[in-house]
Amino acid sequence: MRYLKKNPQVMIVGVTGSVGKTTTKLAIAKVLEQRFKVLAHPGNYNSETGVPLAIFELESPGSFFNLKGWMGVVREMNRRLKKPLRYDVIVQELGAGRRGDIGYFSFLKPRIGVVTAAKPAHLKGFGSIEAIVDEKFSLGELSQIALVNAEEERFASKLATMAASKLHTYGTSKGDYRYSIRSYSAADGFEGTLVLGKREVDASVRMLGRHLAEAVAAAAAVGELLGMTPDEIKAGVERIQPVPGRMNSLEGQNGSLILDDSYNASPEAMIAALDTLHELPGRKIAILGGMNELGSDGEKYYRQLGGHCARLDLLVTVAKLARQYVEPARAAGLGDDKIKCFDTPYEAGEFVAGLLKNGDTVLVKGSQEGIFCEEATAKLLANPADTVRLVRQSPEWKSRKAHAFNTRRQGT
Repeated sequence: MRYLKKNPQVMIVGVTGSVGKTTTKLAIAKVLEQRFKVLAHPGNYNSETGVPLAIFELESPGSFFNLKGWMGVVREMNRRLKKPLRYDVIVQELGAGRRGDIGYFSFLKPRIGVVTAAKPAHLKGFGSIEAIVDEKFSLGELSQIALVNAEEERFASKLATMAASKLHTYGTSKGDYRYSIRSYSAADGFEGTLVLGKREVDASVRMLGRHLAEAVAAAAAVGELLGMTPDEIKAGVERIQPVPGRMNSLEGQNGSLILDDSYNASPEAMIAALDTLHELPGRKIAILGGMNELGSDGEKYYRQLGGHCARLDLLVTVAKLARQYVEPARAAGLGDDKIKCFDTPYEAGEFVAGLLKNGDTVLVKGSQEGIFCEEATAKLLANPADTVRLVRQSPEWKSRKAHAFNTRRQGT
């Protein structure tokens, strides 16, 4: 990309993985901001078209058929090429839905490549979990420095294939750089110690979900690798905030608590979210959409997740795919009086809103295309103004959702 060639002083930190890309990207940016001028797009612009838009700080004009809009984007890119990039570091997430996707981004020449996880997501495109492992790990291979999540057991065999001088690892219980958790509560977040090689510093993080501590460790590790002091890293870590749609706690109606994890869903992320819900007090309600792109292994994962729902006080499903949770949940002991199924997130949200009482906790989670569980979250909010804290609220997304559900109703 000409823009980066003209600005060789700008360091690129690439982030990829089956889950946790956006959360990790924004956590890294928050830490690096304590010393550097940092660019990190707040959304998930991680595709072949999204990455250039993120680096040029431009928004998508929507449909590929919007020729006028895309011509405007190209004109603006050419205009910005004439000006220097005003950042020291760009933290950029990189998506992959099939083999070879990460290799496309080799033009970025990342200073650090952060690899978060290899999970059964986009299985339909990859064909196997082994292909996912290879593809995600390839970011470390094409970067100057590889920073890999030591907690992801699927990377264990790959770690031995990389030169020790290039490889660094992070995690909570293992890794070169760690966020060692001293205490955690789903209500208050984490207390722990950042282990930065031979240096340590205590840090508090107000985030929900034990799995999110790995993003904290990654952020601290990048700060250390780029020469930041422990005090700078601590200051950044303690400023990390939940990302919209990723275990974001919101005030619900009638004194309830909403755990909005509606951005997307994969089997292991769904289990982690349910585990967080079970750690909280009060009546536990889950509004769950389906998990897209699981391919031929989908039935196995739906059985697993349905069984994991047996401890709920109420399971509410959204759209057709999510009905696959129901029979396994019944088989695991969840009564019919604790299960409700709806075709749209709007209906699901309205139903749950009518039941909410003080002390209830509601988890909202599901994949995006055709499901959009954030619209169920919107129905539950105590303060409607909090819709700005939800994912996919732009006019373009609103239009896509309206079309999806109107089309579905017409076809039923």
